[in-house]
Amino acid sequence: MAYKTILVCLNEIARNQVLLKLAGDIAAKQNAHVVGLYVLPAVRIYPAVGPGVFAEVVEEFRESFKARSAEVRRQFEDHMRNQAVAFEWRFVDSNLAELATPVIEHAFQCDLVVISQIDRDSDSGIEADFAERVVMESGRPVLVVPLYGTFGECGRRAMVAWNGRREAARAAFDAVPLLKACETVKVTWLDPQKTLDVPGSLPGAELAAALSRHGINVTAEALPTAGIGVGEALLSHLSDLGADLLVMGAYGHSRTREYVFGGATRTIFDSMTVPVLMSH
Repeated sequence: MAYKTILVCLNEIARNQVLLKLAGDIAAKQNAHVVGLYVLPAVRIYPAVGPGVFAEVVEEFRESFKARSAEVRRQFEDHMRNQAVAFEWRFVDSNLAELATPVIEHAFQCDLVVISQIDRDSDSGIEADFAERVVMESGRPVLVVPLYGTFGECGRRAMVAWNGRREAARAAFDAVPLLKACETVKVTWLDPQKTLDVPGSLPGAELAAALSRHGINVTAEALPTAGIGVGEALLSHLSDLGADLLVMGAYGHSRTREYVFGGATRTIFDSMTVPVLMSH
C-alpha cells in the first residue's frame, strides 16, 4: 500500500516552497508521481462595475495570474527534478471564480492531496472555505500544511486522533503509507470514558493492533481533556509528544454545527501547528 499519485495545489504561492518540499519528500519515499496544479480562476462579476472597466479589470487579473503561474511552474519543476521524482504540470483556466471545484475534480484521480492552510489575508484569490471543501468533497486523504513554519519531512512522530467513529477510521487507514515511514505512532483517544462501554479495556488498542500489522510502530493511549476543548487538547498533546504529523477524521459533526458551536475540526483548521492528514 502506497501513494502513487500525489496532487499538490500551488495557488497559495507564499507557501509553495514548503508544499513542494513535503510533496517531493513523500513522493520520493513512495516512488510516486507528483501532479502540480495551478488554477486561474474567473473574475467575480459585480453589476455595479461598468463594461469597459470590467474588461480592463479582467485582463489585468488574468495577466497577473498567468505571470504567477510561470514562476510557480518553474519552482515546481525545479523541485521535482532536484528530488528525482516523476512529475507533471497542470494549468487550469477555470470558468469558475472559486478554486475548490477544479481542485476537487483533479483530486478524484489521486491518492493524496497536499494543500496549504488558507491565509484569509492574502491576495491569492483562494476562498476562505477552500481547505474544508477539498477535505469534505474530494473523497481523498488531504494533507493540510500550516501557514507558518518549515517541515523538512512529514512524519517521524505521528499522532492518530481516535474516537471509534467512521471519519477517524477512514483517516487512520488513509494515512498508512505515511505512518509506515514514522519512527513512532501514538493512537490517542480523548476522554474515552464518554463513549467507551467496556471498562478496563485499553482505548484504541484494537486500532493499534490493526496498524501494527502494516509494520507500523504504534501504541495506544487514553487522554483526558481536563475540561478544555478537544481541538485544544489535541494541539497541546501534539506539543507534549513532539509529534510532527496529526491524523484525524474531519467533521464528525456537521460543518454548520462546528461553525456555530465550535469543534475539533474547526479548531485544527484555524490553529494547526503541524501538517494534518484529514479524511472524511
